[in-house]
Amino acid sequence: MKKVLMMVSTVLVMALILSACNMPRGTTEPTTGPTEPAATIVARTVSALLTQSAMLTPQATATQPPVVQPTAAVPTAEVPTLAPTTPATPVLPTITPTPQICDRGSFVSETIPDDTEYQPGTSFVKTWRIKNNGTCTWTTAYSFVFVSGDAMGATTAIPLPSSVAPGATVDLTVTLTAPATANTYRGDWMLQNASGVRFGLGDKADKKFWVQIKVVSAPFAVTSIAMSANPSNYSGVCPVTITFTGGMTASAPGTVTYYWERSDGAKSATQSLAFTAAGTQNVTYTWQLGTTYTGWVKIYVDAPNHQYFAPANFTVTCP
Repeated sequence: MKKVLMMVSTVLVMALILSACNMPRGTTEPTTGPTEPAATIVARTVSALLTQSAMLTPQATATQPPVVQPTAAVPTAEVPTLAPTTPATPVLPTITPTPQICDRGSFVSETIPDDTEYQPGTSFVKTWRIKNNGTCTWTTAYSFVFVSGDAMGATTAIPLPSSVAPGATVDLTVTLTAPATANTYRGDWMLQNASGVRFGLGDKADKKFWVQIKVVSAPFAVTSIAMSANPSNYSGVCPVTITFTGGMTASAPGTVTYYWERSDGAKSATQSLAFTAAGTQNVTYTWQLGTTYTGWVKIYVDAPNHQYFAPANFTVTCP
């Protein structure tokens, strides 16, 4: 910048000198063309120098701030802090002693599993095998007794068949009959000591033992007829009367219609026999003979079976 100022100053001085030289003198020579005033030349020179100076002077340029690229955060794994552990104190199981009870039993086995099916009126025998888990001996003054449910025709208190020491077993047996109506039936039983105090099975001696059956209605039918003749072999004075008996067994309650038929072709009138439950009933028929004869008598069941049954054979010998 200082050099430029010095150059400008020099140019100005020269311009002043030139201006002095161009001032009019005594004689004026004609000019052949237009001449520029010295001041104009100086001004143009100064302007050119300033322009050149400006071009040579370095210009300050705006500096862009550096762009900072965001960097992804690197996750850091958290290291768990391990707390010191104290060894666990082992917990020992609490053993509760079984209380000692004088009269107490436990189940061993039984006959007639639960829900065994029977026809109405069928008799059956139930047996429980029970162990004496108490501290007292069960004498024959002890018994087993019906306590609830369906007795099914049983005796409700039955003495023990023998004494039962602690740790020994006993078989308790009772005869029962299936009820007449189809259904499920259960009878509950317990033991009873000589003082009349009832006890049962389990740790607290309060559990019952039971019998449970299902009574099912079978189709009503005559299942058999047992025939007999009396006398079946006769020899003697005639006429003689032979009596025939038929033991008729039915499977369920109902009414049977039937008739007798003889070997000579004769038939009796139709008769009826009512059953209130499954079982057997006897029917009879007589035939009088005056001559020697060998024959038979049988029963035809018209309802419900429509069936002949085996005959009763006989022989009569007259003199």
